[in-house]
Amino acid sequence: MIISKTLKQPTLTSFACLLLIIFSTQSIAAQLYRYTNEQGNLVIGQAIPPKFVSKGYDILNAQGRMIETIPPALSAKQIAHRDAQFKQEKQAKIAHAAQDEIDERLTQLYSHPDDAVRTLERRTQDIKNVIQVKLKRINNAKKQIIEQEEFAANRQRKGLSIPKPTLEKIDILKKDISNAQADILELKQEFEVILNEFDVKIRRLEELTKQKSHKYSELLDTFEKPSALTK
Repeated sequence: MIISKTLKQPTLTSFACLLLIIFSTQSIAAQLYRYTNEQGNLVIGQAIPPKFVSKGYDILNAQGRMIETIPPALSAKQIAHRDAQFKQEKQAKIAHAAQDEIDERLTQLYSHPDDAVRTLERRTQDIKNVIQVKLKRINNAKKQIIEQEEFAANRQRKGLSIPKPTLEKIDILKKDISNAQADILELKQEFEVILNEFDVKIRRLEELTKQKSHKYSELLDTFEKPSALTK
């Protein structure tokens, strides 16, 4: 009776904390480890040798039930493979997001694949028109060169010298032809770039809209003709 009277509230609290610490310590001490030793046998103990930690192990409670499994540490090759796979997945996500953005813009511009075909037809026709202008310029320059050369030949037959302006004009006309031919080459390259660009767009639109273009194959047939750009 005397003891119980002198046991005040702070003392009871301290006693409870002490019991909690004791039980916690016993619980930790009762924690077991299961690992595989060098002979390939499973071993259960209250501690695990450091050399077996990297091979993975199980944590058990006092009753032998598994609490957690610690997997083996990855090798350098496995880490490299994991990192490469992670990088590949990241790049795939970026590419997928980029394709989604492209698809959204594409469907905003064209509601049907034939809309893109009409745009392709206009752009390629513009290139054809410019090429035709260049070809006419080349033909006109060639005719003028023939005229100037005939004029120069006639003067030579008469024993006369060729006027300097005539020679300069012939030189200028030849340069014009060379420049026009270079321009045509660039235009033909641009034509191929546009054709490839719209081929991707039209076929992608067919997938996105689930609609087939009725004009694209006909347009491609006209491009396959040898005179498609020079006609």
